[in-house]
Amino acid sequence: MVTLFGLYRYFKYRKSKRRQLLCSLETPKEWLQYIENNVAIYHFLPKNLQRELLGHVHVFVAEKYFTGHAGLEITDEIRVTIAAQACLLLLNRNTNYFPHLKTIRVYPGGFKNPKHEDKLGHNLGESWLRGPVVLSWSDAIEGGQDAEDGRNVVIHEFAHQLDQADGAGDGRPLINNAQIKTWGKVMSKEFKSLKVKAKLRNNSFFNQYGATNPAEFFAVISEHFYEQPKTFREKHADLYQLLVDFYKVDPATWLKEA
Repeated sequence: MVTLFGLYRYFKYRKSKRRQLLCSLETPKEWLQYIENNVAIYHFLPKNLQRELLGHVHVFVAEKYFTGHAGLEITDEIRVTIAAQACLLLLNRNTNYFPHLKTIRVYPGGFKNPKHEDKLGHNLGESWLRGPVVLSWSDAIEGGQDAEDGRNVVIHEFAHQLDQADGAGDGRPLINNAQIKTWGKVMSKEFKSLKVKAKLRNNSFFNQYGATNPAEFFAVISEHFYEQPKTFREKHADLYQLLVDFYKVDPATWLKEA
């Protein structure tokens, strides 16, 4: 039986362990090489955010369990590459490191949802409520190595995790009460606009997969936010500012345009 005192000791220990991982451990040279080779955004981050990201990677790798599927053997390169991309979403924010997520399942490439084996097609990534996150390794590394195409499956799926933190994947993550009205107004307007463009098959800045539902819209715009921030800001200023307020970073100030 778990007691309140037992929980207190556990959370105190975890906080202490995280502090050690964030501040005391030196990043192995091999890890840094993986990030420099596979996570292009890292090169554009200010030095202080680079240091913060490396600390987050230590915590993420220590706390999350990676499993390989369809013959894929999990390596440090896989762990660190995925962790670094996921932790971009945690920079400058108070974080509990996707607390409902314990496991990341990784396939060599596209995979079928085991719950829907009858459906055609292969998925690149999935985020299930309270985990796990499921990823295609080939697409995770491809998305990480291109910092400017607006497509990053790891950012996409971990944006879903943030969205699902309140128990529902509805396109509205945990935000301050003061932000709710503005969030709803701006998101609703932009989502409806993308739906119209997708229906008419008109060109749009955002990947039209975002017109599927509000949850996918939030995940898609998060990809564009980190990878195409200057164009995002020029074309959708109010929506861009909404994400600046949520993510607590302004990528347009440190990420060059494609």
